[in-house]
Amino acid sequence: MKSNFPANSVISAYITTENMLVDVLRVIPYCDVHENVWSPVLATILLETCSQLDSLWKYEAKQSPCVTKDKLGIRDYFSYFGEYMAPRWVVFYSEEPRRLHPFDAWSNVVSHKPSDYPGLDWWAAYNNVKHDRLENRAEATLRHSTNALAGLFVAILRCELCRNAVAQAGWLLGDGHNLQAWLGEDSSSTKLQHITVESKLFTYPVGWSKEKITGTTKWDGTCSFRFRDWFDHHTS
Repeated sequence: MKSNFPANSVISAYITTENMLVDVLRVIPYCDVHENVWSPVLATILLETCSQLDSLWKYEAKQSPCVTKDKLGIRDYFSYFGEYMAPRWVVFYSEEPRRLHPFDAWSNVVSHKPSDYPGLDWWAAYNNVKHDRLENRAEATLRHSTNALAGLFVAILRCELCRNAVAQAGWLLGDGHNLQAWLGEDSSSTKLQHITVESKLFTYPVGWSKEKITGTTKWDGTCSFRFRDWFDHHTS
């Protein structure tokens, strides 16, 4: 991969967009009855978020000598990244904490070939708003925008070239040094490190995507109070 990848710009762009959603949530708390609320500001958030995700995945995909296509789309990204992204979840904090699975639609598929792409509702909304922002403005909902941002957050954490920038942003909480090295989640033992990645709105527990959380499961590591409180009271 190229050494001049602008990792800090990726993080900065994400933070700017997340702050926009934080401002929206001060006025419209995220709850079931507000999920389909839409606004021009949410349209901006949705467009910016998915554009960032498209650019990040396009860059990553182009580093492989096996990728020769000039134009890449969501079906290609599903093929390249879908198996890894499908089980990833985050805890999202607004009116009350809730678990989001932004790529859950990519689970339990026949294969991760482009022809088996099952669709993502928030990505479809992005495409529709991008093609006609006026006609399709009502698709820029709070649910679509929030899930899109959660998806971008997880994609950034997956990107090897973003790991040091993630650490520099102060998102990593855990004991020990070089915590960013664990973001590769290359071993089942990763969960035993009890590392979390925390932005303003999300927590990602590194290595826990496929783990079942029961009433007896304990988080034995450094984390935010909000995540520990959620973890202690949550069961899968």
